[in-house]
Parts: sequence; C-alpha cells; structure tokens
Amino acid sequence: MIPSVLSRQIEQGIKDFLSTTFHVTTPFFHGMLEQFLNTPGELFKGPYLSVNLPFRQGEPESQYFFSDIPVAFVPFEHQENAFKRLSAPNPEPAIIATGTGSGKTECFTYPILDHCRRHIGQPGIKAC
Repeated sequence: MIPSVLSRQIEQGIKDFLSTTFHVTTPFFHGMLEQFLNTPGELFKGPYLSVNLPFRQGEPESQYFFSDIPVAFVPFEHQENAFKRLSAPNPEPAIIATGTGSGKTECFTYPILDHCRRHIGQPGIKAC
C-alpha cells in the first residue's frame, strides 16, 4: 500500500461519489460542482504524513510529591519533570512543549489538585 496512490484513489472515489450523487439542475450552478471538485486544494488538502514518535517513559518507582492523589499511570519523562518542578516546596515556572496526546494536561492538573488538597480549609482561591 503506497500512501500517495491510496490517497489519490480515495480522492477520486469521493469526487466520483459527489459528482454522481448531487445532480445540478439549476442552470446558474451548471459546471460549478465539477469546477470545485477539480480545483486543486479546494476539497482535499494533503496528503499529510504524521509520525508518532514514542515519548520517553519516566521512572515507574519515583515519587511525584502527591501523597494523597494516586497517579494511575507511569508518567512520561516530561510529565515527571513537570511534577517535580510544579510540586516542589518552592514551585518553579514550567513550559510544557510536546506532541499531541503526550499528557500535557496531566502535567498541570495533578500539581494543581495536590496544591488544592494541601491547602484545604484555608480561605481564598487555590488555583486559577
């Protein structure tokens, strides 16, 4: 299976489906569908190649400073680093720049929940 050939076949199949399914009966619109379908870049963009590189696993036995909040997964290395920076006694700023689906949300969620838990009962806003 060659991706470029497959994408051309899929594109042609969709064009064939659209041109045979939607019959233009209004003279004003005559030829517009064909023009739209045959103009490069109008209906189809790409094909694009997506490479999903594996993210480095963190240490399964390390402590993340979350005594009462269980982490139900082995975090990736970037999550582990974020946990250490954001849950330290003197938290440090952190920027998490990594791929889609790598758990960026968890990098911040667990430290925020832990901070709220440690300051339970104290008045005021815990996290924004």
